[in-house]
Amino acid sequence: MKKNLVLGSLFILPIVAYLFFASGIYNFAHLPVITTGVDEVAPFTLSEIKQDNAATTPLRFKDHITLLAYVGDQLKANIGYTANINLTIYKYFQEYEEFQMVCIVGSNNEAQIANLKTELSRVTDVSKFRFVALDREDAQTHFESLQAPFGLGSDGSSPFVFVIDREGSMRSRNDDAKKQNNFGYDLTQPVEMGYLKDDIKILLAEYRRALKKNNNASPELEYRPQ
Repeated sequence: MKKNLVLGSLFILPIVAYLFFASGIYNFAHLPVITTGVDEVAPFTLSEIKQDNAATTPLRFKDHITLLAYVGDQLKANIGYTANINLTIYKYFQEYEEFQMVCIVGSNNEAQIANLKTELSRVTDVSKFRFVALDREDAQTHFESLQAPFGLGSDGSSPFVFVIDREGSMRSRNDDAKKQNNFGYDLTQPVEMGYLKDDIKILLAEYRRALKKNNNASPELEYRPQ
């Protein structure tokens, strides 16, 4: 009898474990769409602040997976914020052709951005770290297209970053009770940095599955950073 129980456990437990993890993978196989029709960044191409190592691809959300931040006039105060994104998120995904980081900053920040890019480039290729200078009104109008239940600070900044998919929709997990809201990732909370990293992986995997289904897998999306 005891032998049968042991053999049964050896057979059943792996199946139970597989079903448990498989259900978890299924639940996170698709990153929910929170807001559709986020305003394109393409109309602000002329406002992009470019340095020597700037990207040569058109500045737009379409056909890109974008991490969007509103830094406003807080470049100096938020140097730790951008450095943290650079090391924890941007560095991890920079080899994906479609991935990019777009920061909305206040006007007249060219010198500070040059210094910031110099610092960030010590550890990463920052050519996909793109900065767009907007006045407060344009930045606010663009932010409102996210339809988030909160706004920008008086300096035009936000502690949240947002994931914009290749169709110009905002994505975020919306079924995790521990996450503070469904509209972005508050990078003042260390746990949300982990959520952000995981969710970008989910979105990349989602596109990879779609490409494979259409027998048109992209080598850029197939790249898996270590």
